[in-house]
Amino acid sequence: MLSHYYQTSDILYYEVLDIPLPELQCLKTLNVSFRRATKDEVVIHRIRLPKQSTVGDLLNDLKQKVELSHPNVELRLMEIFYHKIYKIYSPSKNLEKITHQYWTLHAEEIPEEEKNLSPHDQLIHVNHFTKDASQYHKQVQNFGEPFILIIREGETLAEVKVCIQKKLQVPNKEFSQWKFAFLSLGRPEYLQDSDVVSSRFQREVVYGPWEQCLGLEHSDSVPKGLMQRIRMVTHTRNLVLIFALSDGYSLPTYTKIDMDLCLFISAPRHSYLSPHIGD
Repeated sequence: MLSHYYQTSDILYYEVLDIPLPELQCLKTLNVSFRRATKDEVVIHRIRLPKQSTVGDLLNDLKQKVELSHPNVELRLMEIFYHKIYKIYSPSKNLEKITHQYWTLHAEEIPEEEKNLSPHDQLIHVNHFTKDASQYHKQVQNFGEPFILIIREGETLAEVKVCIQKKLQVPNKEFSQWKFAFLSLGRPEYLQDSDVVSSRFQREVVYGPWEQCLGLEHSDSVPKGLMQRIRMVTHTRNLVLIFALSDGYSLPTYTKIDMDLCLFISAPRHSYLSPHIGD
């Protein structure tokens, strides 16, 4: 009987490597999600680079594998956990010190407007959330894809909402039901259309930028319990990894396909992935 983290199994799984093991041990392998520029879907790419490589090297490699809005666009790499942005990596960061064991690495294009900020402009984090009515304190539950938004000095919530609706392309009827809140360590402070958003983000942060964000409260469009299959682009000959999202954990199961081997893995709901399927 095999044991791992207090779980036992009588099944031994294996992976068919596409390169010799000594060569693989000299490489850093990271899974990076990326939203295609012209399609509403997220594709996860497996990137392998020498361990001494940097985030900048990873992003340059990723550029060769993805569809970009234009050839000279710049990318950034973010660390996502529980549908929140926890870190934006410097291009000089060494890859050997980065892991994706507990969180998701997500790369995205940097909008041109972010490159010409005035001294009073701010880049804030924006999260989607709901409240769990079954909880006594109606605990905030994050979901969906977090993003970064520019807010201008003196800009009201009504003005910011116009930018958000345009960015997310939400129909008027649905958007009118959304609520907006300043979230500090998961505690919502609801905003009115006349409130100046930037004034809420003047507070000093202790742990990091992730501890405060603009929260968008609305229903989760993904049916609860529905498994979302996301194809991982591995660029290997022998193994294709496909992730499935569910509300909890389940044991991995294997199945044969014509090419080689497919591995299905179930991930916890706090993992970050889009409800859309990437090819």
